[in-house]
Formats: sequence, C-alpha cells, structure tokens
Amino acid sequence: MTQAFLLTDFFGNIFRYREYLKQSVARDLRKRYKRSALGYCWSMLHPLFMMIILAVVFSNIMRFEMQDYAVFLFTGMIPWSYFSLTALGALGSIRANASIIDQLPVPKYIFPLSLGFSNLANFFLSLLPLLVIMLALGHSIPVTVLALPFVLIPLFFFTTGLALILAVANVFFDDTQHLATLAIQALYFLSPILYTKEHLPANILPWVTLNPMFNITEFMHDLFYYGRLPELSTYLGSVAYSLAFLLVGLWIFRKTDHKFVYFM
Repeated sequence: MTQAFLLTDFFGNIFRYREYLKQSVARDLRKRYKRSALGYCWSMLHPLFMMIILAVVFSNIMRFEMQDYAVFLFTGMIPWSYFSLTALGALGSIRANASIIDQLPVPKYIFPLSLGFSNLANFFLSLLPLLVIMLALGHSIPVTVLALPFVLIPLFFFTTGLALILAVANVFFDDTQHLATLAIQALYFLSPILYTKEHLPANILPWVTLNPMFNITEFMHDLFYYGRLPELSTYLGSVAYSLAFLLVGLWIFRKTDHKFVYFM
C-alpha cells in the first residue's frame, strides 16, 4: 500500500463521506453541551479561565516578566487544547462506536476523524476571547493572523496521525489510556506554551523541537503575538514531519482495523 494511495484515499474519503462527517460533528457538539446552561460558551470560557490562572501564577507569583504574557499564553494554549482533546478523545472513539462500527458503510477511521473536526469548532471559538484579550491589553492584532490556515495544516496532520495510532492501540491494549495521558502531559511541558524557546538551554533545544507541537506552538506565537510569518524552511519541515505522522497513523489503522471486532 503506497503512501500516495493512503493519502489520496484518506482525503477522498473525507470528501466522499462529508455529509456523514457534518452530521457526526453536529451530533458530537450537541451531545457535548446538551445539558450545559452556557452551551458553546464553555468552548471559550474554559481556555480563558485556564489562561487567567496560569497568567496570574507565572506573571505575579513566579515573577515571569514578559509583555502581554496573557496573549502569549493564550495563543499557545489554543492549538494545544485542540491537540490534547482530540488525541485523548480518540482513545475511546472505536470502542464507543462498537455497536454500529460494522453496520455503517464508512471507513472506521471516520470515527476518530469526526472528533478532530468537531474540536476544530472549539478551536475557532477559542479565537474570539483571544482577540478580545489582545484588544483589551492594547496588543495590536497583526495582519499575519490571516495566515492561520497554514498553521492548521501541520496541526491537523500531526493530531490526526497520533489520534489514529492511539485509537488503534486502545483497542488492543487497555493500558493505552494511562500511558497516553502521561505522554501528552509530558509533551505539554515540552512545548513553548508557558515559556519562550529563549528560556531553554541551548543544548536541549534541538531535542525538544523533535516534539511536533513545539514548532506548531511557535507558529501560533509568530502569527498572533510577534506579528511575523514563520521561517519557510522550519514551516515546511514541520509539515513534512506532521505528514509522516499522518501516514504512519493511516498505515497502522488500515493494517489492523479488520481485527477490531475480535477485541471489542
């Protein structure tokens, strides 16, 4: 099975089953906020509350001096929230749909994929309080924010690839939930969300940048906080790296999805 076939089949199925994906995303969003008084507002309020807490801790208690630190912090938290919610949510996506997985004529990876698309809605909703904070603090909104779709490319590729791997692993190994939670917590502290890369020792910087979320977070900071475009070579390298994760995830999924029925 060639890499080109995996990708063309993957994107072809997104288009082919777009109506199902739309319905699945709408159903997931309705279910998520069905009994919530604030509904979709939680998509904006949750990261906002976390940003306020962390900004107070690092700006005041730990004396982390940085201009408009809240903007820097919130900018990094938005892509991280998308990544962590999708990756951890994908763990149970196959088991949760076990009763219908063989009844629907759709590829099985549609189930974790639909979760990624529904979290994109939360991603865009989270941008609203970020823009409000930027205006409230007098931090200008740079024109570079219009390049956001380019940042979504490596973010979507890497997140989807890892989500597919975790979805498969959780079918066969019950310990995946615990190991994945620990690994993602570690990646959080290895991503420049709470700090800038300048705060890291030069000898460990090449190692932490192996974390795909490192550069993706930096791209968000470039567009929203610094008002500049990422370096082209770094960006293209991140896209290639993330695309490799997607290909690995698709290959593992396609090699194992016919065995799911024996483990659920």
